[in-house]
Amino acid sequence: MIDASTRHAAERLFPAVMGWTIFTGIFAWLPLVRIMGRAEGYTWGVLGLSGEGTQGPFVIFVPLTAYVVSMIYVLHRGPRTLAHLMCILWHLVVTGLVVAGVVLGGRDAVFQGQGLHFAIPMWFLVVPLLFFTGIAIAWAVLDRRGGSNNSRVPWSRRNTTRLVASLLLLAGALVLFRAGTNYNWVTAAAIITTVAHWILLAESFAPKPPPVV
Repeated sequence: MIDASTRHAAERLFPAVMGWTIFTGIFAWLPLVRIMGRAEGYTWGVLGLSGEGTQGPFVIFVPLTAYVVSMIYVLHRGPRTLAHLMCILWHLVVTGLVVAGVVLGGRDAVFQGQGLHFAIPMWFLVVPLLFFTGIAIAWAVLDRRGGSNNSRVPWSRRNTTRLVASLLLLAGALVLFRAGTNYNWVTAAAIITTVAHWILLAESFAPKPPPVV
């Protein structure tokens, strides 16, 4: 028997789960866009791997991005069981990696963003990561109990428009990265454009909201 209150609770948690998933997913996609736009002089590091541009195992960003894009699509449109599993796995892995980084690196471990010139102590990220991982698990449990199923949502013109717009933003970001030097204001603009592209790409998969009555 479907519990309407449980489904409603899951629906209220879903925006937070999706927002955090989009936020964490950008860090798989952004390095790849930067490498495609201007590989020279760009140093990166992820999962204990590092390199400069295409010097190093940069292809790790390809399966990571493919997983995140697939996960976001499935969260919006795919089978619910698969959506729950992919989402929980992603957040457990991301949180686990950050916790491991803090344990191994201590208070000296930092999360750096070269283009926007910031450095955040990794221990500072542990609490929000644990919190949103808990939210993701709670959402999955409630969503399953509530009997939600969105696997047959039709694709609309609205989805196509957003997808095309996101690809145009991506093209603009690549041009800006190429014009920048990896560390100037042009590169910062390219990063912001990439973030806007990523958000719009994720939203392009979202089903059209029901009309307000």
